[in-house]
Amino acid sequence: MSFLGTVRAFSRGIRSYVRRRFNYIVVAVVAGLVGIGLTSGYATLVDYTNSLNFCAHTCHEMESTVFQEYRHSAHYKNEYGVVVKCSQCHVPHDAWALTLGRKTVASFELYTHFVVFTGEGPDGVKKAFEARRLQLARRVWAGFAETNARECKACHKYSNMILSEQRPSIRAQHVDAMKIDENCLDCHKGITHHVPVDPNAKPAPASNSFDIQ
Repeated sequence: MSFLGTVRAFSRGIRSYVRRRFNYIVVAVVAGLVGIGLTSGYATLVDYTNSLNFCAHTCHEMESTVFQEYRHSAHYKNEYGVVVKCSQCHVPHDAWALTLGRKTVASFELYTHFVVFTGEGPDGVKKAFEARRLQLARRVWAGFAETNARECKACHKYSNMILSEQRPSIRAQHVDAMKIDENCLDCHKGITHHVPVDPNAKPAPASNSFDIQ
Protein backbone atom coordinates (compact mmCIF):
# COMPACT_ATOMS: atom_id res chain seq x y z
CA MET A 1 0.00 0.00 0.00
CA SER A 2 1.30 3.42 -0.95
CA PHE A 3 1.91 6.14 1.61
CA LEU A 4 -1.15 8.06 0.36
CA GLY A 5 -3.28 4.95 0.71
CA THR A 6 -2.02 4.45 4.25
CA VAL A 7 -2.95 8.03 5.15
CA ARG A 8 -6.43 7.59 3.68
CA ALA A 9 -6.97 4.34 5.55
CA PHE A 10 -5.85 5.93 8.78
CA SER A 11 -8.18 8.89 8.16
CA ARG A 12 -11.13 6.55 7.53
CA GLY A 13 -10.33 4.65 10.71
CA ILE A 14 -10.29 7.90 12.75
CA ARG A 15 -13.61 9.05 11.31
CA SER A 16 -15.17 5.68 11.97
CA TYR A 17 -13.92 5.69 15.55
CA VAL A 18 -15.23 9.23 16.13
CA ARG A 19 -18.68 8.31 14.76
CA ARG A 20 -18.88 5.24 16.98
CA ARG A 21 -17.56 6.98 20.11
CA PHE A 22 -18.90 10.48 19.50
CA ASN A 23 -20.96 10.68 22.71
CA TYR A 24 -18.06 9.48 24.83
CA ILE A 25 -15.70 11.95 23.20
CA VAL A 26 -18.08 14.85 23.81
CA VAL A 27 -18.45 13.87 27.47
CA ALA A 28 -14.67 13.55 27.87
CA VAL A 29 -14.02 16.95 26.26
CA VAL A 30 -16.72 18.68 28.33
CA ALA A 31 -15.46 17.02 31.52
CA GLY A 32 -11.93 18.14 30.70
CA LEU A 33 -13.02 21.73 30.10
CA VAL A 34 -15.07 21.77 33.31
CA GLY A 35 -12.09 20.36 35.20
CA ILE A 36 -9.79 23.04 33.79
CA GLY A 37 -12.34 25.72 34.65
CA LEU A 38 -12.76 24.51 38.23
CA THR A 39 -9.01 24.18 38.73
CA SER A 40 -8.37 27.64 37.29
CA GLY A 41 -11.15 29.12 39.41
CA TYR A 42 -9.80 27.48 42.57
CA ALA A 43 -6.24 28.67 41.84
CA THR A 44 -7.46 32.21 41.12
CA LEU A 45 -9.52 32.28 44.32
CA VAL A 46 -6.59 31.01 46.40
CA ASP A 47 -4.21 33.56 44.85
CA TYR A 48 -6.67 36.38 45.50
CA THR A 49 -7.39 35.42 49.11
CA ASN A 50 -3.65 34.93 49.72
CA SER A 51 -2.85 38.46 48.56
CA LEU A 52 -1.73 41.07 51.06
CA ASN A 53 -4.40 43.46 49.82
CA PHE A 54 -7.16 40.94 50.62
CA CYS A 55 -5.80 40.01 54.05
CA ALA A 56 -5.10 43.58 55.14
CA HIS A 57 -7.95 45.61 53.72
CA THR A 58 -10.99 43.36 53.26
CA CYS A 59 -11.94 43.27 56.94
CA HIS A 60 -11.79 46.34 59.18
CA GLU A 61 -10.83 44.23 62.20
CA MET A 62 -7.61 43.26 60.41
CA GLU A 63 -6.85 46.64 58.86
CA SER A 64 -7.08 48.66 62.06
CA THR A 65 -5.27 46.20 64.34
CA VAL A 66 -2.88 43.44 63.31
CA PHE A 67 -2.10 44.96 59.91
CA GLN A 68 -0.85 48.15 61.57
CA GLU A 69 1.45 46.06 63.78
CA TYR A 70 2.62 44.02 60.80
CA ARG A 71 3.61 47.21 58.93
CA HIS A 72 6.20 47.92 61.63
CA SER A 73 7.68 44.44 61.71
CA ALA A 74 10.65 42.96 59.87
CA HIS A 75 8.29 40.80 57.87
CA TYR A 76 7.08 43.95 56.10
CA LYS A 77 9.97 46.40 56.28
CA ASN A 78 13.62 45.36 56.38
CA GLU A 79 17.04 46.12 54.92
CA TYR A 80 16.49 43.59 52.12
CA GLY A 81 13.15 44.95 50.93
CA VAL A 82 11.56 41.51 51.35
CA VAL A 83 7.82 41.50 52.07
CA VAL A 84 6.39 38.40 53.74
CA LYS A 85 2.64 38.25 53.07
CA CYS A 86 0.13 37.18 55.70
CA SER A 87 -0.59 33.97 53.80
CA GLN A 88 3.06 32.91 53.93
CA CYS A 89 2.71 32.57 57.70
CA HIS A 90 -0.92 31.51 57.98
CA VAL A 91 -1.55 29.29 54.92
CA PRO A 92 0.26 25.99 54.17
CA HIS A 93 2.86 26.10 51.39
CA ASP A 94 2.89 23.86 48.30
CA ALA A 95 0.13 21.53 49.50
CA TRP A 96 -3.19 22.08 47.81
CA ALA A 97 -5.12 19.74 50.10
CA LEU A 98 -3.87 21.51 53.24
CA THR A 99 -4.52 24.88 51.62
CA LEU A 100 -8.09 23.86 50.78
CA GLY A 101 -8.61 22.72 54.36
CA ARG A 102 -7.26 26.00 55.73
CA LYS A 103 -9.44 28.06 53.38
CA THR A 104 -12.49 26.00 54.34
CA VAL A 105 -11.87 26.60 58.05
CA ALA A 106 -11.23 30.31 57.38
CA SER A 107 -14.60 30.63 55.65
CA PHE A 108 -16.30 30.09 59.01
CA GLU A 109 -14.62 33.28 60.23
CA LEU A 110 -17.06 35.20 58.04
CA TYR A 111 -19.70 34.60 60.73
CA THR A 112 -17.63 36.47 63.31
CA HIS A 113 -16.90 39.23 60.81
CA PHE A 114 -20.54 39.90 59.98
CA VAL A 115 -22.10 39.16 63.36
CA VAL A 116 -19.51 40.61 65.74
CA PHE A 117 -17.60 43.30 63.90
CA THR A 118 -19.81 44.65 61.10
CA GLY A 119 -21.58 47.88 62.02
CA GLU A 120 -19.38 48.61 65.04
CA GLY A 121 -17.53 51.54 63.46
CA PRO A 122 -13.70 51.90 63.51
CA ASP A 123 -13.40 52.37 67.29
CA GLY A 124 -15.97 49.71 68.07
CA VAL A 125 -14.30 47.21 65.75
CA LYS A 126 -10.95 47.75 67.43
CA LYS A 127 -12.42 47.31 70.91
CA ALA A 128 -14.34 44.20 69.87
CA PHE A 129 -11.21 42.72 68.32
CA GLU A 130 -9.03 43.49 71.34
CA ALA A 131 -11.59 41.79 73.57
CA ARG A 132 -11.07 38.59 71.56
CA ARG A 133 -7.36 38.99 70.79
CA LEU A 134 -6.08 36.56 73.42
CA GLN A 135 -8.54 33.87 72.34
CA LEU A 136 -7.63 34.36 68.67
CA ALA A 137 -3.90 34.41 69.43
CA ARG A 138 -4.10 31.16 71.39
CA ARG A 139 -5.86 29.54 68.45
CA VAL A 140 -3.07 30.63 66.10
CA TRP A 141 -0.34 29.55 68.53
CA ALA A 142 -1.97 26.15 68.87
CA GLY A 143 -1.93 25.79 65.10
CA PHE A 144 1.77 26.60 64.92
CA ALA A 145 2.46 24.16 67.76
CA GLU A 146 0.52 21.43 65.94
CA THR A 147 2.56 21.85 62.75
CA ASN A 148 5.80 22.66 64.57
CA ALA A 149 5.93 26.07 62.88
CA ARG A 150 5.72 24.50 59.43
CA GLU A 151 5.10 27.82 57.68
CA CYS A 152 7.98 29.55 59.51
CA LYS A 153 10.35 26.75 58.55
CA ALA A 154 9.34 26.96 54.89
CA CYS A 155 11.54 30.08 54.82
CA HIS A 156 13.67 29.88 57.97
CA LYS A 157 15.60 26.62 57.89
CA TYR A 158 17.84 25.62 60.77
CA SER A 159 20.15 23.79 58.39
CA ASN A 160 20.76 26.95 56.34
CA MET A 161 21.63 29.22 59.25
CA ILE A 162 25.17 30.63 59.31
CA LEU A 163 25.57 30.46 63.04
CA SER A 164 28.97 32.16 63.03
CA GLU A 165 27.32 35.37 61.82
CA GLN A 166 24.75 35.43 64.64
CA ARG A 167 25.19 37.17 67.97
CA PRO A 168 26.56 34.74 70.60
CA SER A 169 23.36 34.72 72.68
CA ILE A 170 21.17 34.05 69.64
CA ARG A 171 23.59 31.45 68.30
CA ALA A 172 23.47 29.51 71.57
CA GLN A 173 19.66 29.45 71.52
CA HIS A 174 19.54 28.34 67.90
CA VAL A 175 22.04 25.55 68.53
CA ASP A 176 19.76 24.19 71.25
CA ALA A 177 16.67 24.68 69.06
CA MET A 178 18.24 22.73 66.20
CA LYS A 179 18.74 19.68 68.37
CA ILE A 180 15.01 19.21 68.92
CA ASP A 181 13.71 21.01 65.80
CA GLU A 182 12.00 23.44 68.13
CA ASN A 183 8.81 25.32 67.30
CA CYS A 184 9.88 28.87 66.33
CA LEU A 185 7.06 30.48 68.31
CA ASP A 186 8.45 29.09 71.56
CA CYS A 187 10.84 32.05 71.41
CA HIS A 188 9.45 34.36 68.75
CA LYS A 189 5.91 35.20 69.81
CA GLY A 190 5.27 38.87 69.22
CA ILE A 191 7.69 39.14 66.32
CA THR A 192 5.00 40.50 64.00
CA HIS A 193 1.86 41.04 66.12
CA HIS A 194 1.62 42.26 69.69
CA VAL A 195 1.28 39.55 72.30
CA PRO A 196 -2.03 40.05 74.14
CA VAL A 197 -1.86 40.25 77.91
CA ASP A 198 -3.37 37.33 79.77
CA PRO A 199 -5.07 38.81 82.87
CA ASN A 200 -4.73 35.46 84.63
CA ALA A 201 -0.99 35.10 84.12
CA LYS A 202 2.11 37.09 84.89
CA PRO A 203 3.02 39.09 81.77
CA ALA A 204 6.21 37.95 80.09
CA PRO A 205 8.18 40.19 77.71
CA ALA A 206 7.78 39.22 74.07
CA SER A 207 10.77 38.51 71.88
CA ASN A 208 10.76 41.53 69.60
CA SER A 209 14.43 41.59 68.65
CA PHE A 210 13.55 41.56 64.95
CA ASP A 211 10.86 44.25 65.10
CA ILE A 212 11.27 47.69 63.54
CA GLN A 213 9.96 50.37 65.85
